[in-house]
Amino acid sequence: MDYTEDRIKRVFQIILGVCCCAGAYKFFLAPAGLYNGGFTGIAQIIRNLLKEFGGFNFRSDPTGIIVWCLNVPLMIIGYRELGKMFMAKTIAVITMQSMLMTIIKGPEAQLISDHALNCLCGGALNGFGIGLLLRSGASGGGSDIVGMVAVKKKPEFSVGSISMSINVFIFAYAAITRSFEIAAYSAVYSLITSMMIDRTHYQTTKVVVFVVSKIPVLGPVISAEMHRGVTTWKAEGQHSHQPYNVHMVVMNRYELQNFRLVLRAADPKAFIWTVKLDQVMGNFSQHLGV
Repeated sequence: MDYTEDRIKRVFQIILGVCCCAGAYKFFLAPAGLYNGGFTGIAQIIRNLLKEFGGFNFRSDPTGIIVWCLNVPLMIIGYRELGKMFMAKTIAVITMQSMLMTIIKGPEAQLISDHALNCLCGGALNGFGIGLLLRSGASGGGSDIVGMVAVKKKPEFSVGSISMSINVFIFAYAAITRSFEIAAYSAVYSLITSMMIDRTHYQTTKVVVFVVSKIPVLGPVISAEMHRGVTTWKAEGQHSHQPYNVHMVVMNRYELQNFRLVLRAADPKAFIWTVKLDQVMGNFSQHLGV
């Protein structure tokens, strides 16, 4: 896959991810009267407060518009911390998702009458959509940006765990103002979403990549293109008795796609294998603004 094909694939993934997130809200969450996690849940609370205490009578669900407004300060923070390209795609995602959440007319009743199955399908669809966005170098904004900034500062954090921390307030509001059952099902929905995010997007899964190559300048090429430190040592093939260079680099798992493109361009015959790491200590930088 060349650079152009990779960009087309990422654009397709972003569009699919946005549609999944908007669809999960309109067809599973909203008809069941549940609360989403993150900034969408906060937007739902603001919407309810405007209705109950502000006297606003909305003709359509304004949650998408409120979500967009809440994301404005985060766009500024993300622009500084996560990179221009990342935030350009994220702003496009937030705008598209807010628009779809506003114009799509969802069903009046649940598509699936069973509440647990409704949460399972909706949460899985939402988490899959968010995971696709993150893997494509964008996000749905809100707690995703908060989580990714936190992950960049402290690599031991994850986007899913940060999102769940923010959700505690939302579920408490649901339990107090609605019912414990609504809060419980909302929590299940968000838990499934977080689990699917961490399965789809490997922002905290680190791998060590080993590359065996005859090209002596491959190490500097990898370091320059990936902005990662590379350790190189000499080796000899026991079957061919040919000299080789072995390069070792640690990265996030979702960086592997770009790494493969770099490696194919530099040395198509290189031998590569990866090993998942449980822990990395030292000066390891999270590269999230891709």
